Amino acid sequence: MDNNRISRTGERILGIIGIVFNVIGIILLAWLITSISSLEGTPEFEQFQQEIMNDPAFEGNPQEAQMIVDFIMDTVGVFGWAIVAMLVLSTILAVVAVINLKRTGGANLAGIFFILAGLLAGVLSLTSILFYIAAIMCFVRKPPMREDELYRKEDPVYHGDTVRRGSDPIDRQDGAPRTRTDDMLRKEDTRRSDDDTPYRPL
Repeated sequence: MDNNRISRTGERILGIIGIVFNVIGIILLAWLITSISSLEGTPEFEQFQQEIMNDPAFEGNPQEAQMIVDFIMDTVGVFGWAIVAMLVLSTILAVVAVINLKRTGGANLAGIFFILAGLLAGVLSLTSILFYIAAIMCFVRKPPMREDELYRKEDPVYHGDTVRRGSDPIDRQDGAPRTRTDDMLRKEDTRRSDDDTPYRPL
């Protein structure tokens, strides 16, 4: 296992649970819309239509009552399928996010996809909350630093050498400035320490 990677099992589990909820919602909504559309022409639908026409507000105006019934049926179909399409797109984005979690350095991109999937899943639905939590974990949880990176971060000598490498140029024979490298700095430090050693006669 790479010591510079962090386990994303929690984010992956939350994403998969959200995807399952989305799929269940898509199936239920599609079944509900299809069932409502198939009610037209049945005795239940005729009874519902007759109740609207018997409403005192539509007395003597059956055409307006029929327009209301048609509007309700069309609205249910249009908005229902629109919600289904949003859930499908949310599911696709969540799948892409889960796949990106397997890539090194793909956690931030996965978090963005999780946020988009949550917005399309209903903004504040149970599924969207799961996606938001997974996104926050992607952004907050960072891989541990390697020992050499931690040493360099806490070592003031390394930072001093970094400054010297970037700001202390030397001249080349062709006249163009050249920056000191690590090997050159080490040689200079060794030569400087040798020059500072006092002479001891035999």
